[in-house]
Amino acid sequence: MQHILLVDDEEAILYVFQKYLERAGFAVSTAANADGAVAVFESRHVDALVTDQRMPGMTGDLLVQRLRSVRPGLPAIIVTAYAAECSPDLQNVPVLNKPVPPADLVSAVERALASQ
Repeated sequence: MQHILLVDDEEAILYVFQKYLERAGFAVSTAANADGAVAVFESRHVDALVTDQRMPGMTGDLLVQRLRSVRPGLPAIIVTAYAAECSPDLQNVPVLNKPVPPADLVSAVERALASQ
């Protein structure tokens, strides 16, 4: 079972996205901020990252860069209402606009994993 790390500072978003991904057959760990995400990443194997962009402490694009400095090529997706704030330098990181339909989120994760 592939393991997805899901990061968002809004508890309701975490809950809903976690349910979408679990119903699609993924194991999911959640974190409410980048520090929590790094802790999960360091303690468990992660197959892909799904993160919000605008969070306290560190933005989603910086989180992607930090985790990819340890594991280059980590599949990542940013889901945000602030797509214009995402770094244009990130390679192969789809940006989905909130609100995102469940099927679109699952499809994006599946595509990201397939391109690995």
